[in-house]
Amino acid sequence: MTALADQLEYLEASSAFYRERIRGRRTLEEIPFTTKAELRESQRRSPPFGEHLCAPRESLVRLHVTSGTTGEPVAIGLTREDHEANSAVGGEAFAIAGLGPSDTVAHCLNYALYAGGIADHMAIEASGATVVPVGVGQSRRLLELIPHLGITAIFGTLSFPAYLATRAREAGLDPAELGLRHIVTAGEPGAGLAAVRAEIEEAWGVTVADSFGMSDVWSTMAGECGRGDGLHLTTGEHALLEVIDPDTAEPLALDDGVTGELVWTHLNRRASPLLRYRSSDLATVWTAPCPCGRTTPRIRIGGRVDDMLRVQAVNVYPQAIGELLGGARHAIVADGDPIVPPLHVYVEGTADADRLRAALRTDVAVHELAPGTLPVAEHKTARVFRTARGDQLPEAIGRAHERHQ
Repeated sequence: MTALADQLEYLEASSAFYRERIRGRRTLEEIPFTTKAELRESQRRSPPFGEHLCAPRESLVRLHVTSGTTGEPVAIGLTREDHEANSAVGGEAFAIAGLGPSDTVAHCLNYALYAGGIADHMAIEASGATVVPVGVGQSRRLLELIPHLGITAIFGTLSFPAYLATRAREAGLDPAELGLRHIVTAGEPGAGLAAVRAEIEEAWGVTVADSFGMSDVWSTMAGECGRGDGLHLTTGEHALLEVIDPDTAEPLALDDGVTGELVWTHLNRRASPLLRYRSSDLATVWTAPCPCGRTTPRIRIGGRVDDMLRVQAVNVYPQAIGELLGGARHAIVADGDPIVPPLHVYVEGTADADRLRAALRTDVAVHELAPGTLPVAEHKTARVFRTARGDQLPEAIGRAHERHQ
C-alpha cells in the first residue's frame, strides 16, 4: 500500500471524525476538506484534543496549542514518533536556511505552549547546531551573551532583529560588532522583501534566511536556501501538498508558479493528523529545480485568507501592501465594520499613493511618517488595526490617525 492509503486506513480505524469523512475512499479528491472551524468544533465536543485525536492518550508525550492570533487555539497532541518526525522535518529546513554544526544559535521564540518553542528548539538541534534557549523577554541579557558564549546565529520573528538592534544601540553597542554571522526568521512573512532583508543585514552585518512552519502541520517545514525563489519544503514523506482556488476550493495543478491556498494532508502522523486541511495560507509554489540543485517544491507565503480586508467589494491583502511599499515599515488602519474607505496606510518614508490605489483597486490614503516613528515589537509586530473591532492603536499611529479622520 502507498503511504497515503496506509494513513487513510489508520484514520478510518482510529477516529470517528475521520471515519465519517473517508468512508472507504482512497483518493484525496473524493474526501472533503477539513477546516480549523471544524477542528475547533470537534475539540468542543471532545476536549481537549477533539474527536480527530487518533492515538491513545497514554501514548502522547507532549501537548501544544496553535499560535494563531485569531480564534480559539487548537490543542495538538504528539506521540514520540510524531515529535521525532517534527524534529527531522524541521532540522532539514533549518539546515537549508543556513544553520549547522558550527553554529551556536540563540532561540528567541516563546517557549510557552507553542510549537515554535521547544519543538523548534529540538529541530534546530537536529540540524547539528548548538541551541541557547533564550526565549523572549531576555533582550538585554542576550546582548551580553552573544559575544560571551560565541553565539553565531539568532532564530526569531522578523521583528526581533530590528528590536534587538534598537536595544543594542541604547546600550551603546554596535550590533554589527557583536559577532553574529546569520539570522533565521520565522512567523512573519517578509524576510524575502529586499528592503527588510537589507535593513537587518546592514544593522547586524549578517546574512538572513526565512523559514516557514505551522504548529498544526509541522512546526518548521521549509527553509530558504537563498539561491532561488521561495523556501524549500522538507515535508517529503511526512505530508502531501495540494493547492486550491481560495474562493471556489477547486484544485489547481501543482505546476511551477501556481498561486493559491495551501492544503495539507499528514502521512505517518499518529496523534493529531490532518486530512485535506485548508491552511488559509495563500502562496506561490515553484516545482522547477532550484539553482541550488535541490528539486523539492518551494513556497512563498503571500498572505492569509483570514487576514483579508474587504474594502467596498474589493479584497485587499495586507501582505500585498507590504510588497508594494518595498518592505518599508508601515501600519494599516481600517475604520468601520464593514470597512469604510479610505484604507489608511502609515509608512515610514515616502510612498507612491497612486501606485497603491491602482494596484489595490480601492481608495487608499497614504500618510508618510518620519523614520523610527512606528513601534517595533520584540515578538510579532502588528501591522493591521481595525478600529471598529477594538484594536488598540500604538500611540504614534493613534495621534496621526486622529489628525486624518
